[in-house]
Amino acid sequence: MRESNFAFPAQNRACVCITSQLYDRRALDTTSPLPLFNSLTQLVYLTSTSPRIREIMTMDGGLERLVRILHDFCICPPPPENPAMLFSLAFQCLVNIGVRGSEPIR
Repeated sequence: MRESNFAFPAQNRACVCITSQLYDRRALDTTSPLPLFNSLTQLVYLTSTSPRIREIMTMDGGLERLVRILHDFCICPPPPENPAMLFSLAFQCLVNIGVRGSEPIR
């Protein structure tokens, strides 16, 4: 049985992923490492270029989910599938939001 995540037939994927044209908060909730890696990679680009995405992430809980990813990395032993890369991408997203975000976001 697959892990719990959402199907996304529009992109012909087994779960929701963030792309350069689409931000969906559900993509950060997946427990599978590969879709999470893909979503975080695209999210780094989106947070560095789009003020609207940075604003949306502060309202929909995306910012808290990034902090939870960092917290889980520090508290729990990391899984064997590239844990430092997930940590690095989540941290880079947070830095983009903090540095490039508007004053109310900061």
